This record gives sequence, C-alpha cells and structure tokens, in this order.
Amino acid sequence: MSGASSDQLHRSTLTVYSNLMEHFNPGLQNLVALGNSYVKAFQALAVCSEAYFSAVAKMGDQALHTLSSRSLGDVLIQISDTQRRLTAEMEGVFRWFQIEVLQAMEKNVKLDEEYIDGSRRVYELEVRNQAEALEKQLRRGAYRDSLENSEYMLYLRQSQQEILKEEERRYRFLAEKHCGLTQSLLFLINKTGASLQQKADGWKEKVNETRGSRPRTPTHLDQEAQLRGSVSSLLQTVARDEDMSWARREQQALGRVPSRAPSPLPSRSRSSSVGESLGLGGGRAMRALVSHPSSSNPKLLPFSRGETVTVLVQEPRNGWLYGRTDSSLRQGWFPAAYVAPIEDFSNTLATR
Repeated sequence: MSGASSDQLHRSTLTVYSNLMEHFNPGLQNLVALGNSYVKAFQALAVCSEAYFSAVAKMGDQALHTLSSRSLGDVLIQISDTQRRLTAEMEGVFRWFQIEVLQAMEKNVKLDEEYIDGSRRVYELEVRNQAEALEKQLRRGAYRDSLENSEYMLYLRQSQQEILKEEERRYRFLAEKHCGLTQSLLFLINKTGASLQQKADGWKEKVNETRGSRPRTPTHLDQEAQLRGSVSSLLQTVARDEDMSWARREQQALGRVPSRAPSPLPSRSRSSSVGESLGLGGGRAMRALVSHPSSSNPKLLPFSRGETVTVLVQEPRNGWLYGRTDSSLRQGWFPAAYVAPIEDFSNTLATR
C-alpha cells in the first residue's frame, strides 16, 4: 500500500508521542517533587540562618558593652541584620519559584497526560481509516495520482509537524519558567550586590583598624561610654514592652524623670511655655557623642552621632536633658551623657 516514506513518518510521529508520555511528563513530575524538596530545604536553612545570626547579633551586643570591642560589636550586629534581610529576600524568590514554576508544572502535567493520550488515539484511528480507504482505491485501480500527493501522506506529514510543535512548546514552557527563576535571582543580585560589597569593605576596614590598637587603661570617657551603652540597652528593652501605660507616666512631675524620659507638652506651638517651666536660658548648642536611636516613645528625641542639639534646660533632670535637634527642630528628652559642648566634642575627636 504505502512505501517506506509513509511508514517512517508514522513511526516518527508515534515516537514523539511516546517520548512525551513516557519521558517528558514523568520527568516534569520528578522536577516538581525535587523542587518541593528544594523549597523545604531552603525553608529549613532560613530557620537555622535566623537562629544563627540572631546569636551573632547577641554576641555583637555583648561586645558593644565592653571597653575593648565596641566597634567590632557594631560590625557583628550590622552583619547579622544584613544577612537576615538577604535571607528574607531569598524567601521571596523561593515563594515565586514554588508558585510560578512548581505549581504551574504540576498543573500542566495533569492536564497534558489526558491531552496527549487522547491525541494519540485520535491520530492512530485516523491513520487506519485513511490507510484502508487508500488501499481500497488502489485495489479498484481508481487511484492514479502519485502516492506522495495522496491525502493519506498529507495527513501523516501534517500530524508529524503538529506533534513536533507540541513537543517544542512543552520544552519552551520549561525553559521559560527557569529563565524567570534566573531573572529573579539576577534582580536580587543587582538590588543588593553593590550595597553589600560596600558594606563588606567597610566592615573589613573596621576590623583591620582594631589590629593596630593597643590595650590601654580605661579612661573616664570609656566608663561614660559604657554607661551610655547600658542606658541605651535599657531604653530599647523598655521600649519593646507594649504593656507599659504612657498615660500613667505623663501624670508624673517633670522633675521625676523615668527611664523613658519625662513627658513635656508635645506641641511646638507651646514650646515657649515648656521652656519657661523648665528654666530655659535661651538654649546651648551641644554635639551628639553617640547616636540616640528612635523608639516607640514619641517623647524621646532621636539624633545621630555628630548632630547639633540645642539643650533647652539648664541642668539635667535625673540624668536627662530636654532639647531639640537643629536639623528637624523636633523636641524631646535624651540622656545627658550622650552630648557634650561643641568644643569638648572637637577635643574628644582630636584625642582619639
């Protein structure tokens, strides 16, 4: 009936169907299983990473309260925070991978098994019908055209092209999904790479600076700095205590300064009356020796190291001063040990 060309086309088409059903779809199912294990492994890694770098941060906090290693403690805390942010960014990439790649592949496998199996049955049935029809025409001598131009051969060629396109479409889907994964990782690298390199260089420089330092007897400034660190740690601990009631604290007298600082009138429009009640002398310009970080208490005045702070009270109240920052004009309380007169601040820098 048909020559070697028709048999070859038919066998080639059936081979593609078999490859999709016996190799591609099972391979995709295996990728889904391995991918889910990959996600679970990263999730376990993220948990261990969080525990590890939290411990690193605690070690850094301990170093902050020593006389010898405060700068190293700062480096350890920054490294811990940066690593935890990177892990959080990677968790976002893995969530995308699980939803956009693994779940999409799993869905396609289930749908494709039925589609490919049904398409193959339809193809084989149509081939038999057309082959039988052509055979009858040849026996009757009613078919005089070339076999290569027969409807049967046209159907074989068309069917082969269609299944080859289906095969290509499936591999393209797999490649596109993993191109998206690579793009997500590349976006993360571009987003964090430059700043991370800059931070890493800065940390290395700080660590190397400590190699040249010599042990020395603690000075008065060292003892004050250690005290400031203890006070700062206490303030941060108290600021995290959400059960404390600020309504009760605001009823205390201004002269009784609590650990979170007193509660002056918050409105700038009434700052003159506050200044009078606190004994303002026009204000004195001071310079911040260390940073006073923001907290949940709006009555505290945050500022950065080296920032100019105008003190609005003549004397500290239980170790606290009231003033404003020149950069934001915000007013609030802060530890007196955190600032020094501008000329003393310059002398302190010169002696370091």
